[in-house]
Amino acid sequence: MFRRFSQFTSREWYSSDRVHENIWKIRETYIDEGHGCNMWLVRGRDRNLLFDTGFGFVSLRRFIGEEVSRNVVAVSSHSHCDHIGCNHEFECRCAHSAEAGVLANPTAANTIYEPYAVPEMVGVPIDPLEIKDHRIAPAAPTRVLEDGDVIDLGDRAFEVIHVPGHSPGSIMLYDRADQILLSGDAVHNGSRGIGRTRWYHSDHDQYLASCERIRNLPVQACHAGHYPSFDGKRYLQIVEEFIDRQQ
Repeated sequence: MFRRFSQFTSREWYSSDRVHENIWKIRETYIDEGHGCNMWLVRGRDRNLLFDTGFGFVSLRRFIGEEVSRNVVAVSSHSHCDHIGCNHEFECRCAHSAEAGVLANPTAANTIYEPYAVPEMVGVPIDPLEIKDHRIAPAAPTRVLEDGDVIDLGDRAFEVIHVPGHSPGSIMLYDRADQILLSGDAVHNGSRGIGRTRWYHSDHDQYLASCERIRNLPVQACHAGHYPSFDGKRYLQIVEEFIDRQQ
């Protein structure tokens, strides 16, 4: 029997694991790791950071809780549908200027919801119309980001690194003090490697230039938008393998 998204509680739909002190990975439990993104919650002294918000099928704010959510800065790695679905639940929203317009006026096309979101990505029987009819809620950024901007949490800060290629406004967030990188979809440890630019606004040359720029970034831990996290040695290997393939 098919289920509807409204029948899931937030506690049932999402799961979380602590990966560092005050850093949690949040996942949509029933969506495969290739389609469903990793969301990263960082607790800070003065405010909290939420990097990406999933598809928006079920409330993420309820899962995180009001105490944390009231003081969250929700930052989008980019404007693809699997990363921005619950942005509208949070008052403070940040994204790169190149994709601010998509977040304000999302469509099935400009968020790649079609053809990306398919019933097969969900590991429980869901009414196919629930997938087909879902739409990303408009949520214009309240702060527009550029390369080099800083998200200050009080006791730690994350630097915005603009990495166009996967999409025009793709960004990573870098904690320079601890060398922790939240890489979005720019760098990940998927079996097919990085650098796929099949989406309508992807650009191979920009992706290559971004990788050349970030190849020597000092990284202790990289937490990506999909797939498991990895260390700095693997980060360098992933980036250099992509660059070498272009020779």
